[in-house]
Amino acid sequence: MSVTVLPLVCTETLHSLEESLDGESALCRSFVCRYVDMWPGRFVRLHEAVSSGQKDDAMDAALSLRSSSMMVGAARLGKLTSDLIKVLETGCDGAASKKLVALRKCGNQTAGQLTASYVNVA
Repeated sequence: MSVTVLPLVCTETLHSLEESLDGESALCRSFVCRYVDMWPGRFVRLHEAVSSGQKDDAMDAALSLRSSSMMVGAARLGKLTSDLIKVLETGCDGAASKKLVALRKCGNQTAGQLTASYVNVA
């Protein structure tokens, strides 16, 4: 059985976002740049909430991260965040903490790819 690995960044979603902004690529780049800039703070918020057992805050942070990730085409990060949300719903704090390791790595890679392949491309 083969496992499909989602791309870090789905360019089709980025193009769709750009189209929804009336083709304003500069506006879209600004939005994506803001997403990248906000990544570290979003992860810290999520990590702190999970680590301290603040389930409502963890869920809020995870839902926010998932929706914004899906908007900018961060497909793999969106999926990992969905997986974390499922774990948070079960109340398994240890499993949620373990999910954060992969989430941080993927988020850092995603921010790097968005910056290199979209934000810094003229």
